[in-house]
Amino acid sequence: MDDQSEQSLHLDVRLTRKTMTLFFCIGLFMVSLVIAALTSVKLEQFHIGGLTVLVPAGTIAFGLTYLATDAISEIWGRSYALCVVLVGMVMRLLMMVLILYALYAEQVFPFISPTEGWTEERQAAFVSVFQAGNRLNIAGMLAFGISASVDVLIFHYFQKRDAGKNRLWFRNNISTIASQILNSIIFISAGFLGTVPLAAIGSLILGQVIIKILVAAFDTPAIYLIRNFAEGRRLLDLRG
Repeated sequence: MDDQSEQSLHLDVRLTRKTMTLFFCIGLFMVSLVIAALTSVKLEQFHIGGLTVLVPAGTIAFGLTYLATDAISEIWGRSYALCVVLVGMVMRLLMMVLILYALYAEQVFPFISPTEGWTEERQAAFVSVFQAGNRLNIAGMLAFGISASVDVLIFHYFQKRDAGKNRLWFRNNISTIASQILNSIIFISAGFLGTVPLAAIGSLILGQVIIKILVAAFDTPAIYLIRNFAEGRRLLDLRG
């Protein structure tokens, strides 16, 4: 290989700020998606003024997935964002299969057995947590696939409509809030209906919506910082 070809190859694989940002957004998306799926089995009470609502522990983590997809939509476009959503759904399916393996491998494969230190009590506690998580994982896959796609499409619509205007804050919030409300209704209904009272279902939906709207408001500065770093702008540039 001559010197010119070696130089071209070196330029082709050079890591840019934009590429680093893409890796960061995909990493943030995948980590938040997995953490949300694993921790949503735990319910917490949020006391907001005089209002008390139930919120799955994974709500904040899940809200961060929308920051990631909105940043990808803004910088790389709709196709990249929808691709990340599709890969996320595949990863959630893979995660569910691996959790099922961890739960029931000893019962399915005769050549696998638990260690002496793994007691029946520990197995029961393990199954109690992760078996419930599998229902939530299925509910989450359904809710996530629909709402994340809606988020990307709404964001892209306003991005095209408002081209040349300083409306990133608007499309970030309107797409996230609309899709998060949709996600909460689908996820809570599919994941908890029949396991908790109907009043608790309403409280869970309301609690998720409130927390997710707050996360959407706080992630607005973050999406500007991510976009500005990727595109080499001043970090506090509010244009676009």
